Amino acid sequence: MRKLFSLLALISLVMFACKEKNTAVQIDGNKMVLDCGTEIISIEDLSTEMAISLFSGVLPEEQKFEYMPEGKTPASISIFLVKTGGKTYMIDAGFGNAIKENKIDAQSISSIFITHMHGDHISGLLQNDSVVFSVPVYVAKIENDYWHSEEAQSAELQKIVASAYGKNYKTFNFSDSIVSGIIAINAAGHTPGHTAFLIGKGKQKLLIAGDFLHAAALQFPHPTESANFDMDKDKASKVRIALMEMAEKNDWFIAGMHIPSPGWGKVKSNGEGGFIFSTP
Repeated sequence: MRKLFSLLALISLVMFACKEKNTAVQIDGNKMVLDCGTEIISIEDLSTEMAISLFSGVLPEEQKFEYMPEGKTPASISIFLVKTGGKTYMIDAGFGNAIKENKIDAQSISSIFITHMHGDHISGLLQNDSVVFSVPVYVAKIENDYWHSEEAQSAELQKIVASAYGKNYKTFNFSDSIVSGIIAINAAGHTPGHTAFLIGKGKQKLLIAGDFLHAAALQFPHPTESANFDMDKDKASKVRIALMEMAEKNDWFIAGMHIPSPGWGKVKSNGEGGFIFSTP
């Protein structure tokens, strides 16, 4: 957690890299434009639902139904495109539906950054075990090392991706400024190398926090509830809270791959250990 907060010093160095008079974030549907001209587009790869049985924590079952009255809640699998410096970067690849449905032009992508290597985030990198993109794919070194270790189970897809992309499969360390305006942040807990990406060259920022939560209706007000998908539930819960506290303190937008499309908004403490999530 100390490493996560130490990033604030680094972030302060790049926060005012450019200056613009217009300080209002421009949002139109699934498109967000920050100061300094950074554009982010949210693309829904799949509309889905999360079942109440997937979550555990301190809340009794009947109280969870107050937030998920039908025993489930809307969710999404999203991909984010970041346009900056004349290039387009892609955050995660989903299952590949967005590519098949021509929501994304594979030839327009300059590089791909992966939050973590679960199947709903990397399957879209392949088609019949062959690469879909001819550009670099970046994964946190800790994440890569885990999926190539004896500790990992059911890691066939992860190994196929690494092998198929060959020299284009690259790793980074937390706190790396991978490209100007995109900083990798340690958000480990959901997986050993789970990564959030802080987007923006000016004062305005969007924190793309990957799978920091899975059921928005439940986990914003009760962030100590964790999904079965979280490999280290205690650590994932602490990181979830830390990321939201960071976003609130700095007045950043925060986004998640499983928040219903377009998947971004702002958070504010509810004074009871949870957060209120509001969309633009």
